[in-house]
Amino acid sequence: MKVTVKTEPNCRRILEIEVPGDDIETEIKNQLFDYRSRAKIPGFRPGKAPLELVKSRFIDSIKADAIETVLPRALGDAIRQENLRPIGEPILSDIDFGDGKPLKFKARLEIRPEMKIKDYKGLKLERKVRQIADADIDESLKQLQKRYAEYFPVERKCHDNDMVVVDLIKKYDKLKKIKEDKIENLEIDLENEQVLKEFKEGLRGMGVGEMKEIEVKYPDDYEDQNLAGNEARYMAVIKEVKEKKLPELNDDFAKNFGKLENFEELKKKLRESLERKARDDAEQALKGDIIGKITKSNRFEVPESMIEKYLQSVTEDFKKRYKEVDELQLRQSYRPVGEDTIRWQLIFREIAEIEKLTIDEKDRSEWVKQFARSFNMSEEAARESLGKAGKFDDIDDILLEKKVLDFIKENSKITS
Repeated sequence: MKVTVKTEPNCRRILEIEVPGDDIETEIKNQLFDYRSRAKIPGFRPGKAPLELVKSRFIDSIKADAIETVLPRALGDAIRQENLRPIGEPILSDIDFGDGKPLKFKARLEIRPEMKIKDYKGLKLERKVRQIADADIDESLKQLQKRYAEYFPVERKCHDNDMVVVDLIKKYDKLKKIKEDKIENLEIDLENEQVLKEFKEGLRGMGVGEMKEIEVKYPDDYEDQNLAGNEARYMAVIKEVKEKKLPELNDDFAKNFGKLENFEELKKKLRESLERKARDDAEQALKGDIIGKITKSNRFEVPESMIEKYLQSVTEDFKKRYKEVDELQLRQSYRPVGEDTIRWQLIFREIAEIEKLTIDEKDRSEWVKQFARSFNMSEEAARESLGKAGKFDDIDDILLEKKVLDFIKENSKITS
């Protein structure tokens, strides 16, 4: 069998395959005998009709079945002959066959990139764990205070740290997506960083019974899709001004958080939590450093179908979140990111293969236990939930990547 391989960019290959005519004739004969064993021809029992009669009646179907049988077999032989590792299903074209002639066809396919992974041992890395200061504890306590704040009605103009209760009467809606003509009893915390500046500035200094028109331009990434990218004008009517009262930071306050006995114990728990987060952040940064160094040292073409799948996923995600998406610009921006993301996925699997790192049932079981604890559910319920969502393949990928990263860390010089 003759095979010619043409190389195209992004791991694409075109195989031009020629199967000898004798091989096709042999398969046609096999199909002929098979047809005779099954054919129902008046005057003959199955398997007893003359071959020439069967041939004259079914030759077109016999040839078609013979080619259909030979094509995948020949393609498989060609792939093995050329030591190719395909990704996805090959596309066949230009099928050419005539009596007494070879069968010729083309197969377009993508292959797994040729990789000779290097420079993944002996890396020089730095683990930067942010030191937690007393000021970080104080800031966390302030946030907890705000979360447990109480609000009391006052008879005065509102201040920047008050909450106001307003009615918003819609006057203008550029995209005509706001269904309500009036939003009643809306609570707006003027100190909340998430509140749009138009509301903060517009409502500042107003008192009960006062009204004012406020124009709002919602950002494109606003969480409510009906408002994202929209412009609106409201008549705001102040119905109530509430003063914020923060709880005292004392032993009684600490008892809001589980079985803590006193305020010092709360501060200790906060420090532990912040230090744990700092360590996690450092590990994530270290992971990014490892991936960056290794993908930089190992450059190879990435299969186009994998890039397309990545870009399609990114595009769909942006379309769900934003009203208007420049798909071409988005794809151009994210293509380098996608290439390196896929490159790393291929690299860590290759390292796992080289170093014989595998995932077993013990690894999966431990991961499921941690998942169950995190979501306060039984292991059985966790397995059922993950199975229904088809997540076990993803879990294996997560575990294998972690095992590879742990191996790289163990074989690197890490300073702190």
